[in-house]
Amino acid sequence: MKNIIVIGYPKSGCTWVTRLVAELVGCPVAGFWGSAKKEIAIEGEDRVSPYRCYKSHHQLDQLGVSPNDPNSSLIYILRDPRDLAISAANYFQFDRFPGLAALFRALPQGNKLFRHTLYPVLVREDYRLERMSEAILHGSATVHNTVRVSWREHWRPYEEAGVPIIRYEDLLLTPEKECVRILAYLGLERTADEIVTAVHNQSFARKKETLLEKGETGRAKFLRVGKSGQWREKLPIDLQRRFSDALGPELTKWGYSP
Repeated sequence: MKNIIVIGYPKSGCTWVTRLVAELVGCPVAGFWGSAKKEIAIEGEDRVSPYRCYKSHHQLDQLGVSPNDPNSSLIYILRDPRDLAISAANYFQFDRFPGLAALFRALPQGNKLFRHTLYPVLVREDYRLERMSEAILHGSATVHNTVRVSWREHWRPYEEAGVPIIRYEDLLLTPEKECVRILAYLGLERTADEIVTAVHNQSFARKKETLLEKGETGRAKFLRVGKSGQWREKLPIDLQRRFSDALGPELTKWGYSP
């Protein structure tokens, strides 16, 4: 079997891109790389193919696969870190009051009750955005193990190793063009109609509709909105300046307005 591993910083669109690549290739999404846990991206188990597609948030030195491995192809997904802050602040749970949270978790269904009632009141959005922005800029294992290194420290080793980097925003804007690029890297060809069909099937609107029809509301919510540039309206001005001051050259390098 040949492995295709789609890597990115958390909330970079890895679930979407992993599914899209797997559909383009015609192979199953086998799970999260190096983990036996049930992965939300898994689908297409009935597809017959010599390829297996995996999702990953690993740092390069912890991936356990060389970029030159003949049996593995690595693809890195890059997203504007300010949009990452918006998406991740709504995804990760911040234990601002760990004692109270532990008390609720000791009760039947207590964690769910805390998450949907007290948590939004006690852990306000401005606090979550502050914590998440600092994690993206400097790394923070206290937020989550997958963001223990900064955004910059995550993508840079992949770029230096020659791993192809696909911008999330380009996939949203010109998906067919980026799909051709991905297929060329993998040494595969698909017709224009096949590419259009794969993009349609994996679009956020279509995927959410399909999941909701199946009653899989949790997986549908995980996809959120699939947009870019939300930081301009939702990220406080002081945090916008903090990103510009800390990542100005990198933002310019990748075509993101500083």
